Amino acid sequence: PALIAGILAFGSCKSSSKNSSVLQQSAIGKPGELMLVMDKDYFESPMAMQLYDLLEEDAPALPQSEPSLRISRVPTPSFEGSLKLVRNVFLLDIDPQRYTKVSLKYSYDDWATGQVVARLTSPSPDSVRSYIKANGEGLMNLFVRHELFLYAEVVAKTYSQKALEQVDSLFGHRVNVPEDIRHKRAGKDFLWMSNTSMRSRHDILVYTYPYHSPKDIGLDALVEKRDSVLKANIQGEFEGSYPCTEQNYGLLYRRVQLPGQPLRSEIRGLWKMEGGAMMGGPFVSQAFLDPSKQLVYVFEGFVYRPNEDKLHLIRMMEAALYSFRPDSVKVFDPKIILQAGYTKGF
Repeated sequence: PALIAGILAFGSCKSSSKNSSVLQQSAIGKPGELMLVMDKDYFESPMAMQLYDLLEEDAPALPQSEPSLRISRVPTPSFEGSLKLVRNVFLLDIDPQRYTKVSLKYSYDDWATGQVVARLTSPSPDSVRSYIKANGEGLMNLFVRHELFLYAEVVAKTYSQKALEQVDSLFGHRVNVPEDIRHKRAGKDFLWMSNTSMRSRHDILVYTYPYHSPKDIGLDALVEKRDSVLKANIQGEFEGSYPCTEQNYGLLYRRVQLPGQPLRSEIRGLWKMEGGAMMGGPFVSQAFLDPSKQLVYVFEGFVYRPNEDKLHLIRMMEAALYSFRPDSVKVFDPKIILQAGYTKGF
């Protein structure tokens, strides 16, 4: 019960979604771009600084600093024309005459398809600061979840048919992954797929193991199993080398609830090559229990892109994880990501 309550607390902002017209323009902007709209008088205020710190904080579990979102700010009267078409919009309205408490509402496709608009109304800047302190993670989840949805829309339409068939054949599940992922290596209850690029590499892992107790989908067991499976199935460039989980920078663990699906455990962190070349990068994995088979299913995306930004790649791989589903569900609907609930990450 405590777990579900935690999920609902971060997944139950008031929402309204408008039906997008077929004539409506698609949202503009690069991945991660956000338009912040507020009274110009607040631009340099302590409230705004707190908001910038939240929205532009480093994306978690990356080997270098990359902001979670890239902010452009605009005074409220200037928010017109093409500015209203940006993919992520955050409108802040402070008015003690109109509002008695802080309220956040959000909606989709207001002025463009593929857009989320969040509206935060408040009687004072101090109330906004208190709200951000208490609900910052949930607010970030709203925008990052929308980014994942936009990536998922891509793999819902263009994906590797070869990878989908391989996962279906070995595990009785389907997954939509980027269409350049075509190379595979299969082992016992294990599948490794990759685009095999050395400059911008992204890989998918799928494996299963027996379930005995709730500990088997906890953080420690998932990491221990991950390292043993990778050591057994993936050999690096040098003999005896293999990828493993980097433990020195901390791991982030939370639970993910999708509508009508088993609760998922999620880990994000860094991987490194043990006993071999200086290789590494970010990974994100999800796992769930199938009670009927008493099996834990794990599916992971990891990235290798030395000396370059990696956030867009790892988000693309993370979005693909949400498409992992039983083979009875033929078509992946990316909108399930917009309904995802999360426990507080730690």
